[in-house]
Amino acid sequence: MKLDFSADKLISMGITVLKALIILVAGHYLTLFLIKLMKKSLKKLNIDISLEKFLKKAVNITLHIIIILSALSTLGISTAGLLAALSAAAVAVALALKDSLSSIAGGIILLLTRRFQTGDYVCINGESGNVVQIDMMHTVLKTIDNRHVVIPNSIVVNSQVVDYSSEETRRLDLTFSVSYENDTEKVKRVITDTMLANPAVLKDPAPFVGITEYAASSVDFTAQVWCKTSDYLPLSFKLREEMRAAFDENGISIPYNQLDVHIKND
Repeated sequence: MKLDFSADKLISMGITVLKALIILVAGHYLTLFLIKLMKKSLKKLNIDISLEKFLKKAVNITLHIIIILSALSTLGISTAGLLAALSAAAVAVALALKDSLSSIAGGIILLLTRRFQTGDYVCINGESGNVVQIDMMHTVLKTIDNRHVVIPNSIVVNSQVVDYSSEETRRLDLTFSVSYENDTEKVKRVITDTMLANPAVLKDPAPFVGITEYAASSVDFTAQVWCKTSDYLPLSFKLREEMRAAFDENGISIPYNQLDVHIKND
């Protein structure tokens, strides 16, 4: 009789273990199926690849934890203590990695809101450059002098972000200083003609030239032109070079610092 009881018990235990295995195997394949469905849905929503990978990993880990806990519960193992331990561990990890978690949260916000995209020229926290990477932790900028600036996403989401690439065109403002003896209308005409001669300058809106300041030794003119956003930096350098040549060709003098020395004879 005792032998039969042991056999029944072994059979019962075997069935229980089998149920747990079925839960593990079925849960694993169900998780794969759900992640596949989620991947298709995220593709339709045009979610960023970095956010897609993070969400798939998070769902995968969460579902497998639930599956393992279900299998343990089926085996008659109490999961209350395990859940308490996992909760305590999660709190400890969250406190230790609060800055990293803040950056991850910032990364999710950036990837969902799409404040800017890879390739945009932006200014973040005083740093300007092209966005070369947006991941869950950091945003990486490449400056015009070929530096890579890595900015934590926790800083990015709490900073003012200027996206210079959000529009196809951009206004370029330049200041040119000339000496007081130059004819004002001539200077304005030379500046305007030089700007219009550059093919990168858009004709509509029309360029504007005006006097902005009468300085100590110069008259300062501000020139405003519109161009394609991609032409902004090259055009700013090119117009400065062309304007110097135009001034020299038209006899327009550029001021320089002067120092008057008065000698007093005793």
